[in-house]
Amino acid sequence: MNQIFQASSPRQIKEILDFCNVNSIKIIEWDQNPKWQNKIKMAGLADCIPRYLVFPNTIAMLSQLVSFAYRNHWRVIPTGEATKLSWGGVRQPVNLLISMANLNQVVEHGEEDLVITVQAGMKIKDLNNFLASKGQFLPIDSFFEDQATVGGVVATGNNLSWRQRYGGVRDLILGLSFVRADGEVVKAGGKVVKNVAGYDLMKLFTGSYGSLGIITQVTFRLYPLVAHSSSIFVGGEKEGLKILRDTVTKSGLTPTMADFVSHSCSKVLGSDDGFGLAMRFESIKPSVEQQIEQVQSWAKNLGLSSLVFSDSQELDFWKDIKITDAPILCKVGILGNRIVDFLATFESQGFINISSGVGFVFLEQNTRSHQVRAMRQFCEDNGGYLSIIQAPLELKKQIEPWGYVGNGLTMMKKIKEKFDPQEVFSNPLF
Repeated sequence: MNQIFQASSPRQIKEILDFCNVNSIKIIEWDQNPKWQNKIKMAGLADCIPRYLVFPNTIAMLSQLVSFAYRNHWRVIPTGEATKLSWGGVRQPVNLLISMANLNQVVEHGEEDLVITVQAGMKIKDLNNFLASKGQFLPIDSFFEDQATVGGVVATGNNLSWRQRYGGVRDLILGLSFVRADGEVVKAGGKVVKNVAGYDLMKLFTGSYGSLGIITQVTFRLYPLVAHSSSIFVGGEKEGLKILRDTVTKSGLTPTMADFVSHSCSKVLGSDDGFGLAMRFESIKPSVEQQIEQVQSWAKNLGLSSLVFSDSQELDFWKDIKITDAPILCKVGILGNRIVDFLATFESQGFINISSGVGFVFLEQNTRSHQVRAMRQFCEDNGGYLSIIQAPLELKKQIEPWGYVGNGLTMMKKIKEKFDPQEVFSNPLF
């Protein structure tokens, strides 16, 4: 059992760091800061002791801090802007929260090679603003897009609609660096010849929720900015949408985003046609126009309606279906040919990728545990899963958040024991 560190002032934390510029470390008492107070309470950490959030300014400073935590059997939780701090299972009290927000710089940009290395505290929005001036972009669209950091997105594996064309977060990572539980800094991928101890660390750390180490830098593959973009929303009866989905996936069309959206989502988009299929096409203008026209033709033949969006309307179109303030957020996976049936059976707001069957549903505060269990059972009966990502603590205590994991749980615990035998990081979320 890890000890609970009783600290009476931020000064005591500063004094543990035998470092020349120790006085530059930023430490705040989160219960005195409205922004952090709300986020930490949502994560179930309101009773953690001490109530301090530390912002290291250098990797060396971070390494020193983690090393001290290791020697003193503290528990620490890494975070960025805390947008996803409440995600995952029920947490236990911790000793320190470590924010990477001050480690937010571009380390190296191989513009000609379409590769970039950045620190984990850099916001995805700031990264893409930097890349836009170079005619490039990183195809990650995460929840909380204005605040989400590189480290947080990698740690939660959170890529949304761009998954259709560019894959998940792990498919974009070429290398990363992290601080181990004992404070040592480790690099993997990129110019490193092989991964440590036989592990594919880029994939291992993607979706690890900060339980294996603190990600410090990530190297991504990039893509050129596209010349033109338009989106189409097709609404109507579910049988017609099923046929359209099969037609699109078997055709030569190349949407960069393609999601089924629920009835409530379609209302947000100004449609009363029930369920909907939202797609985005990005390429040279003639190609985009041709593909949009093809979808419109198929939709018309199936008795479905369609709306086309471009420019600022298109950006709002995709933003509107991705709610960030839902009290309950679930990640689902299901066979592609059963997506519409799932959305039709359960009255919830959400979107699911038409190819991978991976998506998210948003539930109301008063959703009961038996309703969530029914949704999970439907997913599992159709080759998928349902994980409770964010929810009130009472609901997380009533239902195992992650759902069925097969024999994966045993393997995850073994890996956790190898990387962090003292449970310094994030304490078990599974």
